[in-house]
Amino acid sequence: MQFLHDVLHFLQPYGSHSYFVILAMLLACGFGIPMPEDIILITGGILSSHDVTNYWGVVAVGMVGVLGGDGTVFMLGRRFGTRIRSHAFFRKVLSDRRDHQVRGIIQKYGDKVVFMARFMPGLRTPIFFTCGSYHLPPWKFLLLDGLAALISVPLWIYVGHLFGSNLEELEVKIRQFQAGVYLILGLIVLAFVGAALIKRRALRNLPNNTSV
Repeated sequence: MQFLHDVLHFLQPYGSHSYFVILAMLLACGFGIPMPEDIILITGGILSSHDVTNYWGVVAVGMVGVLGGDGTVFMLGRRFGTRIRSHAFFRKVLSDRRDHQVRGIIQKYGDKVVFMARFMPGLRTPIFFTCGSYHLPPWKFLLLDGLAALISVPLWIYVGHLFGSNLEELEVKIRQFQAGVYLILGLIVLAFVGAALIKRRALRNLPNNTSV
């Protein structure tokens, strides 16, 4: 994972000031800049394992950066909606094909997609923007995204902190954790689909007429 080594070498000279750089990078990820958010969090954990930063300090910065980036994209969608789609930057992040894909996902899973989107790097920004344009209540967005971030942010930082002294082993663990995250996400999606099918079947079995 060359990007992990690149980010680590980039952050090391900043020492204790790495918090600010990590924050800026996470905010940029929220806007769809093609940087793996997970790797940035893991790198913050590596620095904490070498006492360059504090573990809980990195967690705090990670939560602020992740929720700040997500919330900004959401509010842009809520404030400007379709008017901002003509901008060249957003056309790259939210093409017509991806927009159609995102709308289909939102229509299928509803508000729950906000929680799932935290674990979907390629679709995270378009989903949050579109949810904002659909005028999802901000408190509900913050609740769902915040719950997901409380799982993902400390987890990835802890992985970096735990295996920070052995980068080769860390790379293996990253792949294992990524596979585990996608498996859990898949199970969540299957649970949603199963619940929807059960509910639909129950509604079909209800009698058309009720007797008094």
